[in-house]
Amino acid sequence: MSTTLKFNSTGTAALALAGPVPTGQTYRLISLTLNLSAAPTTSENLTVTLDAHAGAIYDTLLYSLDLSAGATADLLWQPDPELLLEGDDVIRVVWANTDARNWGAQLTMKAV
Repeated sequence: MSTTLKFNSTGTAALALAGPVPTGQTYRLISLTLNLSAAPTTSENLTVTLDAHAGAIYDTLLYSLDLSAGATADLLWQPDPELLLEGDDVIRVVWANTDARNWGAQLTMKAV
């Protein structure tokens, strides 16, 4: 039986969601979902970044999207190909949300 981790957050201010991988474990990043009360109008990128346990030289921007450019109010992002994470890696999702939209975000990982 594999373990699934879900990290949830909601708000109306800036989005800052962190998904840490448990020490000594290996997980696969499954998805990020985001729902906004309305599409933003201010040009700001939502970013998904790997904060690598191995050190800052391995930190990587995995995904970036200007939510206003496509009038995005709902997002499902799934990395392709498979992205494996080691213990103490952290996935960080950040968005400034200058337009103060209500949002709900969920980051999902599965043990391998």
